[in-house]
Amino acid sequence: MDTTTDTRPLDRTLPFSRPRRIAGGVGALALAGLGVAHTVTNAVGFAADPEASWPLFLIVGAGLSLALWAIAAVAWRYSRRGAGRGARVVVLVAGVLCGALAVNVLRVHPEVVLSPAGPGPWSLAAGPALLVAAALPRRRRS
Repeated sequence: MDTTTDTRPLDRTLPFSRPRRIAGGVGALALAGLGVAHTVTNAVGFAADPEASWPLFLIVGAGLSLALWAIAAVAWRYSRRGAGRGARVVVLVAGVLCGALAVNVLRVHPEVVLSPAGPGPWSLAAGPALLVAAALPRRRRS
């Protein structure tokens, strides 16, 4: 028997925050794009080098790209469903790392910012978007 007198709707009935969904989606797509650019660039470099090492390519080239895609999937799920505190920490850390990468690219090689094969445009989009997605609340206030 429920004896509470609270007439406010349950938290589950409130819709998800639209800005969080948009920011998380942009961040996740930018991370996926960074993973694709990383894979393509490393595959071309691996094919061009006759003394390239398969284990090094699989760890650094494909492994890092798979990690980026996994983080992109976590960010996408977090922005859509709010997958918990662990996912929020992953999105926050990914946003900080992408922001640091963007600052480093702008500082060292500003001409790479416009190249889609480089980390410039992807990290510039992913860093702030993931930080905003991690900072925004899960549900919209009524």
